[in-house]
Amino acid sequence: MKKLKEYINNIDLKSQLIYITIFSLIISFISLIIILPNLLTPFYEKNIYELLNQPLSFIKEETDDSSNNFAFIVISNNNYYISSNFKEYFEEEEIENILQVTNNIHGKFKLDNQTYYYNTINRKFEKVITITDDSYITTQRKTLSLIIFPVLTITLISIALMLITWGNKLVNKITKIKNKVDNLDNNKYDHTYNFNMNDELNSLMNSVEYMRKEINSKYEYKNNMFQTISHELKTPISVISSYVEAANDDVISKEEALKTIESEVKILSNDVNKILQLNKLNYLKENNEYKNETVDITKLLKELIKKYNVQRPDLKFKLEIEKTNILRGTYDIWKTVIDNIFGNFVVYADEEIKVIIKDNKIEFYNDGPSIEDDLIKDIFIQYKKGIKGKFGLGLSIVKQSLNLYNYNITVKNLKKGVLFTIE
Repeated sequence: MKKLKEYINNIDLKSQLIYITIFSLIISFISLIIILPNLLTPFYEKNIYELLNQPLSFIKEETDDSSNNFAFIVISNNNYYISSNFKEYFEEEEIENILQVTNNIHGKFKLDNQTYYYNTINRKFEKVITITDDSYITTQRKTLSLIIFPVLTITLISIALMLITWGNKLVNKITKIKNKVDNLDNNKYDHTYNFNMNDELNSLMNSVEYMRKEINSKYEYKNNMFQTISHELKTPISVISSYVEAANDDVISKEEALKTIESEVKILSNDVNKILQLNKLNYLKENNEYKNETVDITKLLKELIKKYNVQRPDLKFKLEIEKTNILRGTYDIWKTVIDNIFGNFVVYADEEIKVIIKDNKIEFYNDGPSIEDDLIKDIFIQYKKGIKGKFGLGLSIVKQSLNLYNYNITVKNLKKGVLFTIE
């Protein structure tokens, strides 16, 4: 029973509709094929008995026998005899007209706007004509209707109730989803409602809930991002402002102030450039305007190694290239990617930075400290606080730049150092 309930709760909408249709057909089949024939059996038996009883009257020598439902005309030796109830249907002078219209074995005729049915039996010395009006048929039709109507009514009501119940549940689910969508940004709304059945609407509800959480998460993330950016940009501006004021008050020399201001301007300029780069990448991706080109990054790598070797002359740069590697992307995109990776490496590397290119896969290694586990999973997320509490844009720019050309970048800690892989 538990497994059956679990199975029912996991039926999708298409299967639900199929099962309801099949169940409706089964109900109709049971009602019309099994129940209805059983209810009509007495009706059939009554007809059989009545029809079997009529010929018995002709076995008797006396042809004056009659039935409440049928009248008879017996023709023998050019004479005719009528049943006792004949006059209940016809006038006696109408016999000639009746004999003229009853030439077939059976049939019907109209007399005085009334429909009559007849049947003839020819025996050795006589001909018997059985006649009745349409009251018998009308009565049987009413009887049949009284039997069929309740069965069909119950059947149709059962199917209608089943469809109404299912449709009502469907509408309620859709209403719940609509209300949930309308209140995506309303934290006071109760979003904990779950459907019992694991169908497409439940999947849609789960997707809406996931979307709501993502929207709230991004909204919170956006607020934190602005706060972080404001803080990071405000710091060098505050330093610059302080040193300008100190220089004007002759607390420090102008040369010392200019040196510090220049350093802070570089930091500020670097952060602003990264924000602009990230916005540009988002624009290119959303508008599908990035160029579908190829570039040999061997020359680019060598140029950037020279640049960062000047910055950190104590570091040993190793470049292992199996062969010339042509990769998808533009020179500017790959320069941005490698520039940001090297910019990160020269800060944390101890003695060595190594780059290995093989089979269109690039590995960047530095022998610096490992990245903490709670930071490594979010290392490519923009504006996420990283090592030493700094907000990182460089690696996020790397990730999004590579995504433009369907490259993926991963990072993992080794026994000594950190390895970034692009493939």
